Parts: sequence; C-alpha cells; structure tokens
Amino acid sequence: MASVILLAVGLSIVYVLTNHLLRLRKNVLAARKSGIHYIVVPVYFMERWWLIGHRLLFPLLKKLPRSWTRWVDFTLPEFTFDYRHEVFKRVGHDTFLTVSPGGMVMYTCEPPVISAITTRRNDFPKPTHIYTSLDIYGKNVVTTEGDVWRKHRKATSPPFTEKNNHLVWDESIRQAQAMLSSWVGQDGQGHQTVDRLMDDTMRLSLNVISAAGFGRRMDWPTSETQSREDETGYIDQSKIKNENRDIDPGHTMSYTYAIHCLLDNILLQFLLPRWLLSKIPDVTAKKANEAYHEWGNYMRELLINKKADIESGVAEKETNDILTQLVKQQLIDTDAKKKGQLIESEVLGNIFVLVLAGHETAANSIHFSALYLALAPETQRRLQKDLEQIFQGRPPSEWEYDRDLPSLFGGMAGAILAEELRLVPPVVGIPKSTMEGVGPQKLTVGGKECLVPANTYISLCTGAAHRHPDYWPTAKPRLAGGHTAHPIANIDNDLEEFRPERWLLSESPDGTTRTADGIPIETLAKEDDLGVNESSDTSDRLFKPVKGSYLPFSDGYRACLGRRFAQVEVLAVIAVLFQNYSVELAVDKYATDEELKKMNNDEKAEIWHKAAEDVRELMLNGLGVIITLQIRGGTVPFRFVPKGQEKFPDNIDEIWKKNHPDQISNKGVPGWSSWAGAPQRENGSGAFDLFGALKSQAK
Repeated sequence: MASVILLAVGLSIVYVLTNHLLRLRKNVLAARKSGIHYIVVPVYFMERWWLIGHRLLFPLLKKLPRSWTRWVDFTLPEFTFDYRHEVFKRVGHDTFLTVSPGGMVMYTCEPPVISAITTRRNDFPKPTHIYTSLDIYGKNVVTTEGDVWRKHRKATSPPFTEKNNHLVWDESIRQAQAMLSSWVGQDGQGHQTVDRLMDDTMRLSLNVISAAGFGRRMDWPTSETQSREDETGYIDQSKIKNENRDIDPGHTMSYTYAIHCLLDNILLQFLLPRWLLSKIPDVTAKKANEAYHEWGNYMRELLINKKADIESGVAEKETNDILTQLVKQQLIDTDAKKKGQLIESEVLGNIFVLVLAGHETAANSIHFSALYLALAPETQRRLQKDLEQIFQGRPPSEWEYDRDLPSLFGGMAGAILAEELRLVPPVVGIPKSTMEGVGPQKLTVGGKECLVPANTYISLCTGAAHRHPDYWPTAKPRLAGGHTAHPIANIDNDLEEFRPERWLLSESPDGTTRTADGIPIETLAKEDDLGVNESSDTSDRLFKPVKGSYLPFSDGYRACLGRRFAQVEVLAVIAVLFQNYSVELAVDKYATDEELKKMNNDEKAEIWHKAAEDVRELMLNGLGVIITLQIRGGTVPFRFVPKGQEKFPDNIDEIWKKNHPDQISNKGVPGWSSWAGAPQRENGSGAFDLFGALKSQAK
C-alpha cells in the first residue's frame, strides 16, 4: 500500500513538473517570437501562493548564491517601484517581458509604448479579473470592460462637472480650516505635535466626497469623539454624549462611523466571502460586516430619497452633487430594460469605487505634499509668497473658484501637486493586458515593430516612467555627498528628489524655454502624436511632460474620472494650510521645546537632520500598496506653526551640508535593501533563467 502511495506521489510530481516545463516552453517560444526582450523566471507574480507566501521564502532564498536568485527581483509584486528606473537600466531595455510557466508579464516605462497602449483601449484592455473584489456592492466603471464599461462610463462621466467642482472647492476649504484648527490648538500657536496627519487627511477627503458626492455634510469630530476613536479604534456612539443623534432611525451605526469602519477594514471586505465574514466571532470582523450593511443601507435610502426629490422637482434647484447627477442619469429613460440605464446595485457599486479610490488619492497627495514641504523649507516659503500674490491677504471665506483656482493650478501649488504625484503616484503599475480573448498585438517597442503575445499581463510602470532621465528636466543630486534619495536609482540626477521648481517655466533672453532653475526643456525626448484628445494632468502654465511619461491618473480613455475633483480638493487644502502657517518636522524624539530654544542654528541643524533622515528612511522602506501607495511602516510627526514663527531657519538643510560636506545624507542607504540585500548595478541584460545561470535574449 505504501509503495502505491509513493508511486502516486511520484507520478503526481512528475506530471506537475512536466506540465510546468511544457507551459514554460510554450511561453518562451511566444516571447522569442515577439521580438521583445525577455527574462525567464520560475514564478508568475500573480499566482496566489506567491503573492501570499513569497516573504516566507526569503530566509531560505537568501542562503543561496545571489547568481541563483536574481530572478526573485523580477517577481516581487512592487519591484518596479522598489527599484525605480534602475531595474530597466539593469535589463538594458525600457520594455521587457518576464516569462514563467504561469504566464507572461510585460513591464514598460517607455513613454511611446505607454501612450500607444493607453490609446488603443480595445487592443489592450484592463484585466478586469483582478478587480472582482471591488464588486462588493455591484458592477462599476472600474471592474468592467467593453460595452458594459461604456455604459458605466457614460453614466458616471456627467457628474464630474465644473458645477460639482465648485462644491468640492467650497467643502475642501471648510474641512481644511477645521482640520488646521484641530492641529494648531485654541491659541493658534501650533505648540502640539501632530502625529495623525495621514489619518486626518483621510477623514478630510471622506468628508469632502460625502458632501460633494452625496450631499451629506460631515463635521470635523469634537475632541471628545476624537479621544474615543484614539482609545477604541472606532466610535462607540452609545458612549459619547450627544452623539446618538447622529444615528439615523433604523440604523445601528452613524453614517460617519459606517463609512470609516467600512474603509478601515477594506481588506476584510475584499478577502473574505460575505457568509464567512458574518460568522467570524472576532469583534473587528463583526463591525466590518455591520459597516458593510449599514453604509449600503444609508446609500440605498439616499437613492430612494433622491429619486423622490427629482421626480417631484424638489432637487432641480438644489445641489449638483454626484449622487444627484447619477440618479438623474438613471431616470432619463423610464424603461428599466434600457441598456444604458444603471440598475440600483450598479449605482451603489460606482459610488463605492468613487469613494474608495477618490478619497485615498486626494488624502495621500495632501499628506505627502506636507511631508515633502517639511523637508524643503525654502520651497515652502516660495509657495507662501505665491499664495500672498494670489489672495492678497483675503481670508478663505472670500476665495473664489473661478478666479483663484487657475492661479493655484498654474503656480507653485500646482507644481507641488504635480511633483508629489510624480514621486508618489497612486498606482505604481497601471494594469493592461492582451487577455480575455484579445490576440497578439503589434506594438512599436524600442523603435522596432514587435508582437505582444496573447494572454500577457501588462504593467505600465509609473514609478520608473516618472523618473526616466530622457524625458524629464534634471539637475545634479542635491543631498550631501552628491547622493540621491534612493541608493541605486537615478544616482546621477535629482529625479528621486522633491523639486517642484522643475515644473515652473520661464523664458530666457535667447528665447529658450527653461524650468525655474534654468534647465532647458528642448533637450528632452519628444512625444509621438497619437491623436488622443485629452486635457492635461497639469496646467498649461507648467512644464508639459512627454505623453506617456507622466500618468498619475492613468491616461487615455480609461483615465481617472475624478482627476479634476482631486486636483481641486488638494489645491484648496494646500492653500488653506499654508496661507498663514508653516509645517515643520517635529523633533520631540531628539529634543524638547525648551532645549531647542537654547540651540544655535548649527545645533538645530543636527537635530533637524536626524528627524529628516527618519522621514527619508520611512519613505524608502515604509511605503506599501493596499489600494493606493501609502506609508505603511509608521507615521511622521509634524508641527504647524504660524508663518514667521518657525523654529528652524529656511536653509537648515544647507547648514547641515556645510558642516558635513562629505557625509552621505541618507540614513536609509546602508539599511536599504531588496529582499536579498542592496542590489548592485549590472551591465548587460540582467536576464536570468530558472537557476540564474543562463541569459535569454530576444532575437
């Protein structure tokens, strides 16, 4: 009996190995035929067991010779963002394939290739199978393709109008003022350290989208509510004085808590079936399931009420919020069988993804902008001078969308937002494919005609494209010792550094258009005209990147619907925060306020530099993706202080550099590593087979 079992096990192993080798051979032949450079690896990065367990294998893989395990670099879920443009320089190509038994992936940071793929929507559709978890309320504009997607796009596009953006502007200003007040204290002096800036910007963005999206205004929490949240992780409405009134009749949670709890536990919603989530005895799981039902019920009630208001004519003179516009689209034709009409679950599904994606994108941009400005005091002063010129001392209550937003968009605030999105794009690999019935596709890669194989997953690598030195204005690295903010990528330029000035244009006496710090932009690679009529991600008054080199909101026909919504929100918030206040790194870890007062500038520079290095290390090692790219490994403490009362001089970084001219200014470098240690820059293709011994080069 034992021998039979052993034989069966042996035959099963032989079968699996043979099957894998045959599939690998088939994929290698297709890759060779494609004409695109390829790398053979043993693992398809989308295989569930690898996504879940690859980190558990690292201790074993690290014991093997590096020459055997270089393939691991090309199978990590976020390797193109971890390695930035370095990985493409290592391979020697801006577009390449990884080939495994489980499938093929094409990675590209080549702007003409990216632009062609985003323009040819039918040839390179979104691989919708990877988005099925977003269907928890219903099908939506993100999870569909083809004719179904066109129906959703047609229904969801009209709400994003300039009328709605006026609502976004007004609510963003209101929420930003409330958030800033909670940071600077009752006396407005900013003596308290803010260590929950990311959480607060998430709250602000949710509040904005709730008001401008659904017509439901949410106030900033009281100190009592905030304290309860800090202690328990959620709002226990029954234990907070006067908060029970926020729970609508027929509900067990307030609207505010339902949406916060839903999004805070979004991974549980995605990973666990509804029947299982409802049966898990854990308190968090129960709350997550309850929040799912409660928020869904709130939205269904809003839908019913909005329909009634529209049909009775009450809503015609009211708001232009997204929900109103979606319902109006739904009621355009009373024939329920009309193909262009969204059913209730689809309306809910679209509202959910708009909230999910929209609030994180805007919140992240506000958070990272503050972080970068805290590290760049001189840039912050330039922003404040620009705000002085725009508003002339007018308080936010006197700001006007039509007059003031264009100036913000085309000035320093717009440059800061553009640069922040260049460095920290919401999505690090925009997915496309030749899957789901789409055959091989001709594509010009590296100047020659190639053939993208069928069933290929495609990743448009934003992190690398945004740092490609052939397509961006560059200068020398500015950190001490001539080192960049990343240990191996862009080591000969400043594209890893926050420099909004690269977006500001000026004309020199010889008629050459240059960036604000004198870099001529005519020397950059030019774009191919692919005939796609799209508005720019940035103002016409700022540097215009080559098409395909800058895609924080994706590009082409499937570009982000809420792009303008997010831009209006972030610019309004930045203006509120920095009109009268400055952000500084909190140095509580290294010195008290009293100790800081007694220090001279050289001593302050030492303290500031330690805090700055903590932030740089966190930005290097602590970023991760769940929905969007965020800091996952910790928080950055800040102080918001009245403008003119800053504790550190504007040139604090330069003071430290002067005192340490030869020291590398990046504490993260010695400790930074890939899964197996800091990789060395390699010449040649860097393409390795299953055992790291053979190189494969497309013919």
